[in-house]
Amino acid sequence: MGSAGSETSELRRAWVEQLTADRFGVFVGDRRIGFIDVDWPLHVALRGADYETAVEIDRAIRFDQALRAVLGD
Repeated sequence: MGSAGSETSELRRAWVEQLTADRFGVFVGDRRIGFIDVDWPLHVALRGADYETAVEIDRAIRFDQALRAVLGD
């Protein structure tokens, strides 16, 4: 299988878990790859496995846009 198929497989395995009232963890399989903080009306996308060292990569109005940023779409 080529790398494109591998990337598609990874994206299908992505899931989100609510960690606090305003923070979500983004996972691919069993690996946390980032976070989304809700700072109404913005959703702040952060990439990194550990919140303290995660890097802000985008801000979006919609949750799905922030999720796409974390996933690298």
